[in-house]
Amino acid sequence: MAATELIGRSFSDALYERYCDFDATFDDLKNGCDIVFFVGLSPKKTESGLVLNASTVVLTDERISHVGDRHAVETSCLHVELVDISSNAFSDWHEISLLLSSLPHVKTINLSFNPFPSHLHILPDKIQWPNLNTLCLNGSRISLEMIVELLKKTPNLEELQICSNNYTTILSNYNFIHNHLRRVYISNNNLTDWKSLCRLGCLFPSIETLIASDNPLRSFRSDDDIQVCLPNLHILSVDQVQITEWNDIIALTKLPCLQALRIYSAPLLKSYQKDERFFLLLGYMKSLTKLNGSDITAIERETSERRFIRYYSQRDDKPQRYFELIEKHGNLKPLADITIRASYLIQVHLIYNHKTYDKEIDVRQTVQQFKKYLQEIFHIPWNRLRIFYVDDVAFNMGVCGPEELKYPQRLLHTYNIHDGDQFHIDIKPDYRKPQKSNQIANTSRRIRKKSTDNSPNSSFSSTSSEDDKISLPFSFDSLQKLSNQTDINLHQVFIQLDQLYPSVEKPSQLNDNDDDDLLFAAAMACNQIKKT
Repeated sequence: MAATELIGRSFSDALYERYCDFDATFDDLKNGCDIVFFVGLSPKKTESGLVLNASTVVLTDERISHVGDRHAVETSCLHVELVDISSNAFSDWHEISLLLSSLPHVKTINLSFNPFPSHLHILPDKIQWPNLNTLCLNGSRISLEMIVELLKKTPNLEELQICSNNYTTILSNYNFIHNHLRRVYISNNNLTDWKSLCRLGCLFPSIETLIASDNPLRSFRSDDDIQVCLPNLHILSVDQVQITEWNDIIALTKLPCLQALRIYSAPLLKSYQKDERFFLLLGYMKSLTKLNGSDITAIERETSERRFIRYYSQRDDKPQRYFELIEKHGNLKPLADITIRASYLIQVHLIYNHKTYDKEIDVRQTVQQFKKYLQEIFHIPWNRLRIFYVDDVAFNMGVCGPEELKYPQRLLHTYNIHDGDQFHIDIKPDYRKPQKSNQIANTSRRIRKKSTDNSPNSSFSSTSSEDDKISLPFSFDSLQKLSNQTDINLHQVFIQLDQLYPSVEKPSQLNDNDDDDLLFAAAMACNQIKKT
């Protein structure tokens, strides 16, 4: 015992420190935490010691390796029914035997992830744990022979958990049957042969729930009679297996009492959509009431069976189940192949540079978003795009013409776009800041020079040089002066109008209001000319 104590802590010490240490200060209990929660009632003091009022004891990851004071454990855990001592340092079956004997009323014990030895340890015949209902030995790498030895001491056990123990096969020579066990969890092992699970059914003939997911099972078929091996199985979970044929699913239909099945991921089902997996599995398995965690209603059953008929009516490899459903529902005709497309997706023609591109667009987007979409197609900056919408039907009827998409935040669906309508794409001119010509620069310098001259002859006159006779740029005053003239020659007016806007490059930036005033003045001048 002394050697064992050096390995880790005792169960009695860990139990006392966790649940019964009244002499510890609040700071000791807090142990660096900001908040301490006290759950359940305080231990009750008796003449024989402290008795826990709680029904659950959890001492996980406490480095516990042995029992310690058996009398203190038995007294304090008089009302305890569930003990979780997973992830500790138990490695001696003798200590486990002492612990279970010290917990007479415990119904559930979790011994998972303790470093138990792999060899068989024969327990004394006098040891019995008749109250134990659930035994958890996940991740303990305990051998199946030792499992059988423990089951001999637990005649009323109903649930056994032996997941993640690296089992590869289950033999048939254990010479033992446990008639009371109902639920077995054996997931995440390396079982590849369905025979192993059938032999498990022979060990536990009353088994009703078998959770065997995450095992690389290659088939659900074997030479063993499945009706004899698993006659009472109601719930089966075989998710994440490696089956590849529907015949394996058909083999499961031979389970006489199977009602719930979980099989979501397998190579057989990978090529099918979720709804296809659903109706095919239900079509094959007529007795299921729950599939992958979902209850199956009568309507879902009938709909799936009808889809099963229509699916196999177009195939040559019709299973026997197909003909059984034909007798039940009749020979159904295939449904019409109707493509249902969302109403916000419209097929349109994009026309650019005399080429037509057929695209499907989402009319929930704005004009600006649509331009950015076109930018990716035609590789043109979106702010240089001009888009004209043509309603194909209205345009052919002569009702309306092209409509430019001018407003960036307007939604496309407000244009009432239909399939077959057109969008014509054009490019705006690339206005770049022009360089002032030498002629304009020289003219500006001469104007500044004449404006500073105090001579009475500094104004423009017929005696000015030829360079000084260059026409000034287009201006509002010149147009107003032209509009006020009454006695003029019509031919000369048109010449003068042309000269008012010399053929020089426009400035890069024009004020919109100035443009409007100039155009208005030009219109007045033209109207005045027409009257004369």
